Amino acid sequence: MSEFNFSVLGIGAWGLTARSWPELQELMAGKPIEDDGSKGPKPALIPANERRRAPLPVRLAVETSAQACAAAKLDPAEVGCVFVSGLGDTALTDYMCTVLASDNKALSPTKFHNSVHNAAAGYWTISTGCTEAANSVAGFDESVSLTLVEALIQAEEEQRPLLMTFYDAPVSAVLQPLLKNPYPFSVSLVIAPESLSPAGSPVWSASVMTEAATWPSANWPGELQDCYQSNPVARVLCILDMLTGGLDSVTMPLSSATAVTVTRVS
Repeated sequence: MSEFNFSVLGIGAWGLTARSWPELQELMAGKPIEDDGSKGPKPALIPANERRRAPLPVRLAVETSAQACAAAKLDPAEVGCVFVSGLGDTALTDYMCTVLASDNKALSPTKFHNSVHNAAAGYWTISTGCTEAANSVAGFDESVSLTLVEALIQAEEEQRPLLMTFYDAPVSAVLQPLLKNPYPFSVSLVIAPESLSPAGSPVWSASVMTEAATWPSANWPGELQDCYQSNPVARVLCILDMLTGGLDSVTMPLSSATAVTVTRVS
C-alpha cells in the first residue's frame, strides 16, 4: 500500500449552470442557479484569435485551471499540471472520421491540430508561459482516480504544488448511444504535499490498495446526478463532497483490481 498526504490550495469549476467553484457548491447543495445561456466559457487567458478557434474541451480546461490557480494565489507559469479527459474531443473525432470517409479527405489543419489529446495542456502552457511539466492522461471511467494518483506522485516527488484538471464536453451525436454524456463539465484542483500545506489547512491522505472497488453511489440534486453518472470526469464530485464535509472518506476504483481511498487526517 502506498500513501500520499496532501492539501488542496484552490479549486475551479465550470459545468451545468455553475460558472465557478462557489456556484458548483450551490448546485451540490440543491440550490438552483439560473442558466446564463452560454455554450461554454471564454477564458481570458487565451488570446482572442486563438480562443475563437479553441474547441469546447480546451476552453473548459483552461477556464477552471485559471480559477484554481487564482484561488491558490499561485502563478500558473510556475505550477506543473496534469490534465485528463475521459472521453476526449468526440466532436473533432467525429469530424475527422467523417471527412476521411468522404471523397474530399481534406482535414482542416486547425481542427487536426486541436484533435490531439494534449491540446488543453498545450493551450494552457502556451497561454500562461508555463515551462513546468505538463502531463495529459486518459482513463475513461477511471480518469479521476488515475489522475489523482498521477498528480500526487508528481507533487510528492517534486515537493511542489501541482494543478490537476478534469474536463469533458458533450459527446457528439453519433457517439451518444455509446457514451451518452450530454454535459460540459470541468473541475480543477491545485494540490500540495503535506510539507507545503498552509498552517491550519485540512490534510488528506490517499492510499492505493490492491482491492476492487466501485464508484460511490450518490444522490445529487437535479441534472448533477445524471452528470455524475454519464460524464467520467464528473466523478470528481465524490472528492469535492468529501472536501466540503459531506463524506468522511471516499474509495474510488483505479483498475479492475486496485483502488484509491482518500480520508482526512487533520
